Amino acid sequence: MVATSPVLVDHRERASSIPDALVAAGLDVQLTDLPVGDYVLGPGLAVERKGPADLGASIRDGRIFDQAERIQSAFPQAVLLVEGEPRIAEDAWRGAVCRLVEDGFTVLHSLDAEDSAAWIARLAKRARRTAPTVRGEGPRRAPRHPSAQAEAMLSVVPGISTVMARSLLAGYGSLAAVAAAAPDGLRGHPGIGRVRAARLAEALHGDYVALSDRDPEPERPARDGRPARRWVVSSPDEGIEGQSFSRRAIALRALRGAADGTRLVDGLTGEVVAEAAAGDHPAG
Repeated sequence: MVATSPVLVDHRERASSIPDALVAAGLDVQLTDLPVGDYVLGPGLAVERKGPADLGASIRDGRIFDQAERIQSAFPQAVLLVEGEPRIAEDAWRGAVCRLVEDGFTVLHSLDAEDSAAWIARLAKRARRTAPTVRGEGPRRAPRHPSAQAEAMLSVVPGISTVMARSLLAGYGSLAAVAAAAPDGLRGHPGIGRVRAARLAEALHGDYVALSDRDPEPERPARDGRPARRWVVSSPDEGIEGQSFSRRAIALRALRGAADGTRLVDGLTGEVVAEAAAGDHPAG
């Protein structure tokens, strides 16, 4: 068996079959509450898994870009694992994925949970890390090359990854030239939109505020504060209230044998997941 460090798995992933598949693949799996990502495969690599409904919902509310920013600030390598067929317009999800790629995110596609487990197991084994997967809080060695220092200075701006910092510096020639560019000019650079341009302008041109006079940093919302996911079996008869279930598998069982047109709705996103048809009825 290949020696690897423990694979840290967010506890929300335990409902899937992936953690058990990783154990079967010979990996040391530890369930924990991860502040970012769903799987940490080493000190420098994290994976965020998005199922069909979750990907669509996170693109619609912009949450996916905040998650990407947080993961990239914590790990040198970040992987988005898109599982199944996204339940959102093709232009929308492909555009979002292209934006993430431009920002240095690696994007992989899997067919289902079994395929996702195969990807994660392969990535974990290739990492071949012996150091602990918990990120150390000790001081980092500052880069010596001036160009690397410029990259580091730009990449601390929210939304600007190291890859994007290198792209900006290559395009403008120097950190001073990036700082001299007007926000509208920066928006002409690939991958820089209104929000990123505004953040760069604020960081590079904003007045300095002493530490004692700064507003407190907003607290990051707790992961446990998310609303619990419910699955609703909704009858085509508007006079009948839908049944709510905490597990999708149970809701699917309730859908079998229901009247034609009865729908299974994701209570978190409002998306229709399945619909009862005549062929789903058990034989009498």
